[in-house]
Amino acid sequence: MKTDLESYQERRESLLKEIVANLSNDERFVAAWLTGSISRNEADSLSDIDLSLVVSDKYSTSLCTRLEQVSARTSPDRYALFSLFGNPALIHENNNNAPEGGTFTFVLYAESAAMIDWVLVPQSKAKRPLLSRLLFDKVAIPLAPSPEPEALEQ
Repeated sequence: MKTDLESYQERRESLLKEIVANLSNDERFVAAWLTGSISRNEADSLSDIDLSLVVSDKYSTSLCTRLEQVSARTSPDRYALFSLFGNPALIHENNNNAPEGGTFTFVLYAESAAMIDWVLVPQSKAKRPLLSRLLFDKVAIPLAPSPEPEALEQ
């Protein structure tokens, strides 16, 4: 018999596969990658999904427009996107964590209890971090430069 945590991990993995299958065939999205513990193969039973989506510039106005810097609501277009994968029980936008021109939205799903940090960024501003796990890339998004090493004093 599976534990609740094992069931959660399976639902999380299944949800990620569903997201990739759907969005890799959606013309609005040109690339996606994971960051965070899952991308580093360090995920535990409760890890969330840190998902970055690159939005085609044609659709970036509708999907990457910030309503507020921090809010418990999101745009209708982003809500429709998030709702493709379950019923959002909790939404928290914190665009202080967003890349330039993009958005950052935490979504907790009612049915699966899965937690996803959705980062949406326009194609024209996208750079994939070196320490990320590529899910799909239709347009060859450039890699971000390596961060400069910090001095020992820092």
